[in-house]
Amino acid sequence: MVIRRATPADHGWIRDTAADVYRPLGDYATIIPTWLEHTGVLAYVEEAPEEGRNCRRGFILLGFYEPGAPGAYVADLLAIAVAPRFQRRGLGRQLLRYAIHLARLAGRDRDVPEMRLTVAETNEAGRRLFAWAGFQVLEEDHGCYEGGQRAMRMALAL
Repeated sequence: MVIRRATPADHGWIRDTAADVYRPLGDYATIIPTWLEHTGVLAYVEEAPEEGRNCRRGFILLGFYEPGAPGAYVADLLAIAVAPRFQRRGLGRQLLRYAIHLARLAGRDRDVPEMRLTVAETNEAGRRLFAWAGFQVLEEDHGCYEGGQRAMRMALAL
């Protein structure tokens, strides 16, 4: 298993995987490509050998933005997904640990005091994963996904 920086050759796979995994939430086949093109977004892919070749199994998209005061950044886990046939194997935990690690590394060069994310209230597995990692609920009602699910905002102090 290796987690590596995504290349443009990975973008179609990331888009298609997100569209599959996030289908109930909305049109991620349209949303993900715009995030991948944004200069403040880092994309990483997890892959492992399978049948003599490397097989992509999951990804993370991590963005950085200034929420208010200039020079103070927030890391935002925009997306984390494991392809359906590889779910329930601990890959989500590994990807989340890596995303937190990246956010902490970024905090060495600039002020990045926390990492945030948005999760659907109906995504119980995701909410458990994020709580396991120490994320706390900031807002229980952070709007709604296109599919009608209530969005919850969570944060982790770095």
